[in-house]
Amino acid sequence: MIIDHRFDHILDAEKRRRAWIDTLSSFFVTHIDSDSVVPTTAFHRYHHMNQLVFGEIDASPQTIERTPALVAAQNLDHIVLRLYTSGRTNISIAGQAREITQESFVTFDLSQPILSETKGMTGLNLAIPRRTLEGRVGDVSAWHGQIVPSASNPVTKLLADHFRNVSACLKTATPAQMSHVIPATTALCNAMFLSEADSAYNKAAVTSIAIRQFIDENLATINAEMLMTRFALSRTPLYKLFEADGGVYAYIRDRRLSRAMQILAQPEERKSQIATIGYTLGFENDRVFSRAFRRKYGLNPSEVDSESQSRFHMERESLLLSWMKDL
Repeated sequence: MIIDHRFDHILDAEKRRRAWIDTLSSFFVTHIDSDSVVPTTAFHRYHHMNQLVFGEIDASPQTIERTPALVAAQNLDHIVLRLYTSGRTNISIAGQAREITQESFVTFDLSQPILSETKGMTGLNLAIPRRTLEGRVGDVSAWHGQIVPSASNPVTKLLADHFRNVSACLKTATPAQMSHVIPATTALCNAMFLSEADSAYNKAAVTSIAIRQFIDENLATINAEMLMTRFALSRTPLYKLFEADGGVYAYIRDRRLSRAMQILAQPEERKSQIATIGYTLGFENDRVFSRAFRRKYGLNPSEVDSESQSRFHMERESLLLSWMKDL
């Protein structure tokens, strides 16, 4: 399966710029200066490889940011390993910038915010679920934003060559061949992360992601007591994890409302779901649900139509985001 975002059919430069920004909006807040032109040759393409997603990108000057709000909303427990093959790019974490000066790998932990500013770049990406990494690697949170030149050691050189060969294989290899390429790719990624003598374990970040995923999986019945029991936490540390979200119950309510909008945004589902959606998502009654929905979105559930759906497109998952969550 392939997602191929190309823009050569969009002749108007401003429309092409906005289309590029829109295709990245599931994962990044993107800014491109109004006087910058997204060339018709720009593209980003993604291949579903069973347990992995492999991507190719050719980008013009832009700033992309994975904001704390996106991190909290999506609960993605994935690592993206990007090989920058050309261009000039700065990576910033907590205000500390690092420049990529040569062909290099950069690790993106999608459970943490990051800012990237580029003058134009090409690259190859691999998204891999954190759980796919071997236990002896430890948690790779400490690698977030780290720049590793591809020529820094034999393993990284091997992995860089492998990325290029995977890109070529995806055009010609049979499914049977790819069934062997996939575990080899995973093994080489593990080998790269093992090149560090020590890898700090960011337990708080991993626990926060796990809790948020558990909430999404149990929206109808979830409460603070369930979370404390499931994750062996007392009330104080649990509530501290959700301070930035206005509290654990505010976060749960917001996730329920986001799920409601996703359902209502499907025309074939809307009429049959309005009467029961609040109850099935854990709201006390329809009146409480409608009031909360109106407070967040400025309209009643029954008023969701095609126009309002486009205003809230971020509530709906892109195909790529859906792939990531299903890995």
